Amino acid sequence: MRESLAVARYRFRMVTVSEIVLPAYKGSAFHGGFGHALRRMAPSWYRLLFEPGPPRDGTRQRLQPSSTGNAWPKPFVLLPPLDEQRRYPKDHPFECELTLFGPAIQQFPVCHAALEYLGGILGLGDNRGKFRVEGVDAIRAAPPDTTATSRAASSATLRYVTRLRLKAGNRLQREAPPFSLFMARLLGRLNTLGGFYGDGVLIEKVRCCELLRRAEQVTIEQDGARWEEWSRYSGRQKEWMKFGGLLGSVTYAGDMTPFLPWLELGEWVHVGGKSSFGLGKYEISTG
Repeated sequence: MRESLAVARYRFRMVTVSEIVLPAYKGSAFHGGFGHALRRMAPSWYRLLFEPGPPRDGTRQRLQPSSTGNAWPKPFVLLPPLDEQRRYPKDHPFECELTLFGPAIQQFPVCHAALEYLGGILGLGDNRGKFRVEGVDAIRAAPPDTTATSRAASSATLRYVTRLRLKAGNRLQREAPPFSLFMARLLGRLNTLGGFYGDGVLIEKVRCCELLRRAEQVTIEQDGARWEEWSRYSGRQKEWMKFGGLLGSVTYAGDMTPFLPWLELGEWVHVGGKSSFGLGKYEISTG
């Protein structure tokens, strides 16, 4: 029986009540505001989403954090509006997306309430502008169909919608990553999420090794990636921090067929560092 991971995405439709002043990339503002609202409303739910760790009731997890960097991932991705508009005037509509993994899906009502509390009470952005939630559209991800054979692709283009932060040798990749590196990080994230928040690892070790071996045969056909910096102020550390990453697109050539289910699931969960801020979002097209 194939292990699985429940993934649910919620698109929040919002409207400003007063002007909101935001940075060009709004991930930090939304992530921080969401966290502050949760902490004020329900500290226990804040810890569950923002400071995940071993269950307090002593139950055993399938995976445990280790010294090799297998840390507890946050069970959500919050994707902010992706426009670069700095000021949202009164009555301006906008959207953000919240993706929840596994048991966190059951906490959607408190997440919804936290975003309403953020907009109505705390305010968002440099001027603490207010907004209201007009509605929510819910979508649930289908599990990857690793047995499908009808689809075939000899190339795939990955468009980095938000900054991609992948590490190789403990250093950030500042140019288009080899496909084997991208797949290694993606499969690692999927297995980590599945182990902590699903029924177990999604790709067994033998299958994972085979996929990575085949990924080494895939080459970069067209490189349109570029590095872009992004700075955010950390309220916890009281300093500005740099979180640059890759934007643009990369086309890979080779037998892409066995990778498609995992690449498509990766569109939902993102890949690389700071994914809960909305970084690491990509879209795939095949040829």
